[in-house]
Amino acid sequence: DLNISPEAFSCQPKSGDVIALDVMTVKTLTVETKDVHDIHIDGIQATLPLPAESLQRQHSPFSVERVRSPASMASKTTKVEVTCTGEKAVKGAVTSTRRLMKIAGLGLFIVIFVFAFFGWPSNVIEHEDVHRKILAALFLTGITLVALEDVIRLDKSAIMLVLASVMWTYHAAKHATSHEGHDELQHQLAKGLADVGSVILFLLPAMGIVESIDHLEGFAIVTSFMVRQTKDKADRLMPLICFLAFFLSAVIDNLTATIVCVKILKRVVPHKKDWRHSCGGLTVVAANAGGAWSPIGDVTTTMLWIRHKISTTGTITWLFFPSFVAGVLPLFGIWWQAKRCAPAETEEDKKEEQETVATRESIMALVVGMACILTVPVVKMVTGLPPYLGMMMALGTFWLVCEITELGKPGGDEETGGAPEVVHGKHGVPAALHKVDLSSLLFFTGVLLSVAALESAEVLSRYSEFMNEFTGGSPLSLSVLLGISSAVVDNVPLVQASIEMFHEPMDDPLWQLVALSAGTGGSMLAVGSVAGVTLMGLEHVGFLWYMRRISPWAALGFAAGIGSYALQRMLVPQ
Repeated sequence: DLNISPEAFSCQPKSGDVIALDVMTVKTLTVETKDVHDIHIDGIQATLPLPAESLQRQHSPFSVERVRSPASMASKTTKVEVTCTGEKAVKGAVTSTRRLMKIAGLGLFIVIFVFAFFGWPSNVIEHEDVHRKILAALFLTGITLVALEDVIRLDKSAIMLVLASVMWTYHAAKHATSHEGHDELQHQLAKGLADVGSVILFLLPAMGIVESIDHLEGFAIVTSFMVRQTKDKADRLMPLICFLAFFLSAVIDNLTATIVCVKILKRVVPHKKDWRHSCGGLTVVAANAGGAWSPIGDVTTTMLWIRHKISTTGTITWLFFPSFVAGVLPLFGIWWQAKRCAPAETEEDKKEEQETVATRESIMALVVGMACILTVPVVKMVTGLPPYLGMMMALGTFWLVCEITELGKPGGDEETGGAPEVVHGKHGVPAALHKVDLSSLLFFTGVLLSVAALESAEVLSRYSEFMNEFTGGSPLSLSVLLGISSAVVDNVPLVQASIEMFHEPMDDPLWQLVALSAGTGGSMLAVGSVAGVTLMGLEHVGFLWYMRRISPWAALGFAAGIGSYALQRMLVPQ
């Protein structure tokens, strides 16, 4: 009688039976017999019954434990448990590999930093081509360490902060030999700081206002609606969040839409982590696609719009359908894979989500908060001011409204004399700001500063020239390569380089393809867009998990979007 499982093998042999097994695939071998006879384990002969220690003394590769049979069985029944030590060897190999990867990756950072700090060897540091290659190698090493975060067990925020510092230190070493070089470095640092600061100053108030709305239960009405719609059919959540992210990003941009949708998901499915991560990955894909057909939906489309490369009417007319295909088509694949790969439900997962009751204060918080967020694109279009100023104004306005109307203030303060001064600043928006994830902001900072170093060293501009030469100037081929490249490095400098390289008229197919590919191509990797980086920070989604579960479907959506645009150009008269 045999009982076989992936980790254990047990049997009740008869006299003369032979048992053969691969010791590296079995953790436990249990042999139970009522007769005294010989057994052979990996060439070791033993006779039962006998003490387990005697088997170990014969240099067996197994650790052996003798277990007494139940009292109901015959007294001479003997059970010997033999545990394979192969698992220990595998764990040791994994641990050694993890340490080697840490040493190799961080060792490269340390070596380059030391060389840059002492300015040696000067001929290597000052050589233009070698300088760019070393910066590119550093960046790819950092991205690889982020991708293997779950394996090497190093936090991605710490990796990117160290990477950005090392890259800029090495880049500074090249300019430290002359006064002109020092001035050029200061100019590059100021430009990089302005680009990074504009994103961080947008992210911080955006996360603050969304966190404040959530803190004041502002999403209760949305959460209640989704809970009611998905109570009996959980599959409805994914298309709901997909369409919400797609259309919301066209109005308030893809980054803010991602933050809002992730916060809603945390409320609707707090216990089902894998399902929530799948919905979050789909949110990134849909939000990036939704931002591609709106001049204010993505930073790259805004750049093209401000530089008069695309118009509002032309962008919506020609890019809505391809963007819809790129954002909605992955829904079916991600839904299918999420159902197929979902882990077994635990007791925690089976808990029914409590439907939050919307109150007057929560509805007011949602209406005022969303109204403040919607003023951001209006301010940008009317005044031409950068979006981060509009978002800062939105947070400040929402904050003042909450203070004046006493939203979120504990009850009974009016009757307690000095109590309001005691609790002031500990409720409402100030209390919500304490929940903002600073590690995510630091991760964004590291990523953006690293890309800024590549841009300052002209690595990205030269790569744009290479793309143009490689594709022979074909708009379709160039856009495909641009979209794939956007999945690895930030699409902003690539689009900026394209603007400077080409001089086609407004609403030329080249510019529309650049907007479409730069917006949707970044979804193919978690670090390819600010929305994806936001998901990694807020939901702690791993790079490799995203690559396995989201990237293939995002790539399919990207290809389908480009193909649908080309088909649309062929069928619709100019």
